[in-house]
Amino acid sequence: VFETIWKQREHLEFVPYLKQLRILSDTGDERVAYEQLALPLVRDRDYTVRLRKRVDPALDRYEILIESANDAGPPPDGSYVRVTNIRGSWTVEAGPDGKGSVVRYELQSDPGGIIPAWLVNRTQRNAAADLVRAMLKRTAEKNGGK
Repeated sequence: VFETIWKQREHLEFVPYLKQLRILSDTGDERVAYEQLALPLVRDRDYTVRLRKRVDPALDRYEILIESANDAGPPPDGSYVRVTNIRGSWTVEAGPDGKGSVVRYELQSDPGGIIPAWLVNRTQRNAAADLVRAMLKRTAEKNGGK
């Protein structure tokens, strides 16, 4: 699962709502990426994020930390609403029985624009669930359905 999440260059093939992805820098354990999203019910969004990979094989714990990095990406051009404040993470670790994995995705963001709070909450909740399902499905496909 972790490899699927970290193989960001493949995300355009399967991640819902992802319209464009450009890796702006990649040092192996840290990456800056510019993304554009086409979300239902709201105007398209864009943002730049910094992703940091942390691996602790002794604990069988893998993390990707996510934070806004709009200053490292292209300036807003008015075609998209700029998402200004993103902070989150992916965590993949061994399940409590030593079999399987526990996958956790957390994200907080200010989607920008003028959107009623109920619509923001609904859209973000659905988009997060869709993203996790897409990652798990892609992982299963890459591993022969396992």
